[in-house]
Amino acid sequence: MLQYRSFEEIIDHPGLRIVMVQGMPSPWAQAAKTIFEIKGLEYVAAPWVPGEANEEIAKWGGETSAPIVAWAKEKPIHRWLDILYLSERLAPQPSLIPQDAMQRALMIGLSNEICGERGIGWNRRLQIFAPMFASGSPPPQVARMGSKYGYNEGDAKAAGERTAQSLRALDTQLKSQYAGGVHFFIGDALSALDIYWTAFANLLDPLPKDQCPMPEGYRPGFTVNDPVVKEALTPQLLEHRSRIFREYFHNPMEL
Repeated sequence: MLQYRSFEEIIDHPGLRIVMVQGMPSPWAQAAKTIFEIKGLEYVAAPWVPGEANEEIAKWGGETSAPIVAWAKEKPIHRWLDILYLSERLAPQPSLIPQDAMQRALMIGLSNEICGERGIGWNRRLQIFAPMFASGSPPPQVARMGSKYGYNEGDAKAAGERTAQSLRALDTQLKSQYAGGVHFFIGDALSALDIYWTAFANLLDPLPKDQCPMPEGYRPGFTVNDPVVKEALTPQLLEHRSRIFREYFHNPMEL
């Protein structure tokens, strides 16, 4: 069971630490946490409090948002791929990265369509921010996040089609796999791509509150309304998300 410790408690902890957004289904953090748990890695967690500057954590981690991960005396990291590689180094089995080079390249590329800059998570953030920036006076925390994501009107307008393109690529890959009798995105076993998709789908169609107990006031913002994105979000993608969640994630999500 997730039990947050204070930042002061974890900063000098000798093992694996993660700073997670508290109370919200941050997909980057939920994916990292689930990868640790699948690999049997013990970790301690501290909260990143939404809406606050979290100055001491930001100074330590060199990053103005969570998750931030650190191992032993190594420098804290925050990029999704760095966190995945650290997890593989600390616990090589079960591996969540394919051994085959072509499959590995495909997995990392499609994962970037979800987690990376201009990926699904990035573009959905721009869509969520858009109404608040359109008002002319976004809340300070939204203004900070908008700066981090390089918010501008042009990218916000393009975010829907960019998200849909990423979803179509994922759907094409998943259909090919299922047609061959394989119920994972890559190869014939669970990979990090399955974990990332399951975590990030909450930015499009959140799991019900008994599985994802996020504050209900935020749920409408997490639910996509863009018709282009909704069309690309196929039943098979959502069914795959639900199965992977049931089989591999902590249920309910620990926020």
